[in-house]
Amino acid sequence: MTFNRTNPFPLFRLVCFCGLLVPFLLSCKKEKQDPLPISFDYFPTERGCYVIFEVDSVVHAENDNNNDDSVYAYHYEVMELIDSSFIDGSGRSAQVLKRYHRLTDGDPWNLTSVWTQTLTVSAAYRFEDNITFHKLAFPISENTTWDGNDMNTLDEELYAYEDYHVSRSVNGMAFDSTLSVLQRDDNNFVERVYGQEIYANGVGLIRRQRDDLGKRNGIVVKGTEFTMQVKDYGPR
Repeated sequence: MTFNRTNPFPLFRLVCFCGLLVPFLLSCKKEKQDPLPISFDYFPTERGCYVIFEVDSVVHAENDNNNDDSVYAYHYEVMELIDSSFIDGSGRSAQVLKRYHRLTDGDPWNLTSVWTQTLTVSAAYRFEDNITFHKLAFPISENTTWDGNDMNTLDEELYAYEDYHVSRSVNGMAFDSTLSVLQRDDNNFVERVYGQEIYANGVGLIRRQRDDLGKRNGIVVKGTEFTMQVKDYGPR
């Protein structure tokens, strides 16, 4: 482009265009880098939030000479309640999670354990029965993988998102936005190990499945099948 010294308007227009273009490019870059705010809502931290679960556990006992004829089924309910907050040893905000147990709706809740949890800009952790698990990783993406046992001494388990920000029904309850984390999926001649957790926006964990089964000649002979599904949650 040739600029006429007596006609500065082409240069003026170019400067104005560049001035408009730069903020646009910066905003696009920032939008791409920042995690969606909804991502953190999958792991609530507010005091008073609770989820009631229906729990089913099937135990394949090891005292039956590997015949798998000693199988025991259990059904009960668990409530997880965010009770209070504190600052942990690393200076991060953390929450106390109280867990209650009862057999049926008509039974009183009994406090059985106290866990803690921590949410940061890059991760969500839970301290469950003296073991820390890396539950979620941010930003949420189909390319995100992480070791769920990176804060404990257990063997590595690479977690990944199966889906996210999708509607889903769990135990007859509908949720507008959920995500699914596949923790492990091994099925072979000697074992069946499967782990999955589902979280809902504004609610937190709504489903957990963990199967640790041993096989003999390809047939299950020992181990545990465990499932907990949301029954109620609040506050609403």
